[in-house]
Amino acid sequence: MCGIAGIVSPGTRVDPVTCGLERALDRIAHRGPDDRGVWTNGADVALGHRRLTILDLSDRGHQPAVSADGRYAMVFNGEVYNFAAIRDELEATGRTFDGTGDTPVLFAALQHWGTAALERFIGMFAIALWDERDRTLLLVRDRVGIKPLYYGWDGTTLCFGSEMKALRAFSHWTPELNMRAAGEYFQYGYIAGPRTIFEHAYKLEPGCLLRLTEGGAPEVRRYWSIPAGAPGADAMTAGSGGVGAPGADAMMAGSGGAGAPGAGDDDGEREEQLEALLRDACRYRMVSDVPVGVYLSGGIDSSTVTALLAHNGGQHGPLRTFTIGFEENRHDESPFARRVAEHLGTVHTEYILRVDEALEMARGWGELFDEPFADSSGLPTLLVSRLAAREVKVVLSADGGDELFGGYSVYDDALRKWQRLSRVPRAALAALGAMVGGVPIGGLEALLRGVHVPASRRGPWLRQMRRLRDVLHNPTPAGVFDGAITYWLPDNIRQLLGAYACPRPSSATYAGEAAEQMCLWDAHHYLPEDILTKVDRTTMAASIEGREPLLDHRVVEFAFQLPLHLRRGALGPKHLLKKILYRHVPREFVDRPKQGFRIPLEEWLRGDLRQLVCRYLDPECIRRDGLFHPRVVRRVVEDFFAGNSRETARLWYLLAFEMWRERWG
Repeated sequence: MCGIAGIVSPGTRVDPVTCGLERALDRIAHRGPDDRGVWTNGADVALGHRRLTILDLSDRGHQPAVSADGRYAMVFNGEVYNFAAIRDELEATGRTFDGTGDTPVLFAALQHWGTAALERFIGMFAIALWDERDRTLLLVRDRVGIKPLYYGWDGTTLCFGSEMKALRAFSHWTPELNMRAAGEYFQYGYIAGPRTIFEHAYKLEPGCLLRLTEGGAPEVRRYWSIPAGAPGADAMTAGSGGVGAPGADAMMAGSGGAGAPGAGDDDGEREEQLEALLRDACRYRMVSDVPVGVYLSGGIDSSTVTALLAHNGGQHGPLRTFTIGFEENRHDESPFARRVAEHLGTVHTEYILRVDEALEMARGWGELFDEPFADSSGLPTLLVSRLAAREVKVVLSADGGDELFGGYSVYDDALRKWQRLSRVPRAALAALGAMVGGVPIGGLEALLRGVHVPASRRGPWLRQMRRLRDVLHNPTPAGVFDGAITYWLPDNIRQLLGAYACPRPSSATYAGEAAEQMCLWDAHHYLPEDILTKVDRTTMAASIEGREPLLDHRVVEFAFQLPLHLRRGALGPKHLLKKILYRHVPREFVDRPKQGFRIPLEEWLRGDLRQLVCRYLDPECIRRDGLFHPRVVRRVVEDFFAGNSRETARLWYLLAFEMWRERWG
C-alpha cells in the first residue's frame, strides 16, 4: 500500500525537483511513510513512490522497480493477493524472484503477459508502467476502483498521482475550476469519474487502463466491467474514450473465479457457492506480514466479514475489531457491534466520538479530501482509522454489500413511491406535471416568507414541491430514484451557481428491473466515488491499509449474476448474505432497521460546529468570493438555524465545499 506519482513530458528534460515530483511525493507522504523512491530515464520521464510496508518488510520491496535490462520501470499502489500462485506460474517459465512480496511478481507478470496479466490479478491496485524502448506509459486502475488514480493532460505533458494534491504539486499545471463538476458535487455530494473538480484533470475510472504513446494523446480503454449485461458499463466507457470489455466468463476464467451461478443451481447451492467465495476473498485479505484488524459496526456486512474471519484468526494472533460510537444514543451502534464481537470472541476496541474531536477533524476536511466531498461519515471513519492504527497496519472494511445485494433503504423508499405513482393514470400525471411545473417556486417562497410561515414548515414544503416537479417531469422509477438521492435539486443548483446540467446518465441506462438498475447505478457511481474514496483517504491519512473482501471482483461478478430474489428476497434486502450470516451469528443480534454510519450532524452544526458555519459561510466572504449567489446561501443558513432540520445536508454541502476551497480552490 503506497502512494504513486509521475510525469511524462516529451521533449522536455524532467528534473524531479523543478518539475514538482518531489513536492508531489511530499504531499502524499501519509500514504507511504516507510520509504521513498524516485526514478528518471535521464530525459523526459520521472516516476515516484511512497511506501507503506505490508508485504516483504525488507528493502527488496523498494520502488520504483526497474527491469534488469532497463526497458521497464514501474510504480504500484495496492496489493495483489494471489501473487504466490502467479509467482509459481512465472517460476515454471524460468523466472526467479528475490523477495517475498507482490511487487516483483506483478512487475514480472506485466512484462511476461502484457495487459493480459490483469486477468490473473485478484486485488486492488493502481499501476504506472513505463516502457523505455516503445516510449509508452501504461496506467491501470483495479476493477472496482478501490485504489485511486488521477491524471492531468495539457496536450503535451501527462502527470499522474494517487491523490489530486499530487497533481497540484507539478509545476506545469495550473488548476482551473470545473463548474459543471462543482454542480455535480452539490447534486450528489461527490464528483464521479472521469470528471474532477478541475479542468484538464481526470480520474482513471475503475476497470480501465490508459495508454500514452509518443506523439499521441492518452487513450483510455476498459478491461473489465460489471457483468449482468449492464449497458451502463458501455455508457461509462464511452464517456472516457474507452472500448468494450471482454466477456465476464473470460475474465473469471483468467482470474481464478468461481464462475457465475448457473441457471440450474438451486438456492441452497448458490448459498454454498457464495459463502465459499466470501471465505476465499477474506482469506486472501489476511495475507500480510503485519497485524490485521476489521471495522465492525454490528450490521449485516461487517458482521458477516468478521464471522468468516473470526475462527481463522491469523498469524498475528486473535482477530481484532474496531468500532466508533456516539454520545447521542439514536446514532450509536457500538452496543450492537460489542454484542457481535463478544459472540465471535474477537479482541474488540470501541471509542465514543466526542463533538470536540469532530470539530478538530472537520477543520482538516479540505486537506483530507482534496476534491469537494460531502459524506460526513468521513469524520468517524477517520477516527476509527486512527484508533485501528494504534494496533494494526491493515484493516478490513465491509463496503459493497449494499450495492451488490440491494441493501440501501433508499431503494425501498423509491420503489414504494414509484408503486404509488404508477397507479395514477398517465393523463393525470401529465396534467399534474403541467400544473406544478407552472408554479414559480421562487414567487411561492417569497409569498410564504411574506406571511411569516416558519422555516421549519416552509422549507420542507417547498422542497417537496421541487421534488414533485422533478419527478413529474420524469415519472419513471429512475426519476423517483434520482430525486431520492439528491439533496440540492438541479433547480437549486442553478440558483446557487447560475447554470447547471447534470452530467450523469440516469439509472434507467442500466439493465434489469428498477431495483437492479439502482444497484448498478450505485456500483458505478456512489461506491467508487463516495464510499471507496472515503475509506481510502481516511485509512491512508492514518497510514494504514484498507482492504475490501466483499469487493473481490469474483464476488462482484457472482452477486450481479444472481437472480434478484436472492439479493432482495424473503429476508428483505441482502437476502442471501443474511442466510450466510445467520449460520454464524444469532439472528436477533443483527436484525434491526438499517442505520448506516451516520453522525449527529444536525446537533453538531447547531452546537460546536456552528463556529465553522459562521467562518466559512459568512455573507461578506460569500459575496466577495463571487462563486455562490449570496442570497441562496444566506437562506439555507437562516432556515437551518430557524429550525428547518431538512436543510442540514444542504448546509453541510456548502460548508464542506468552502472548507475544501479554502485549501485547494
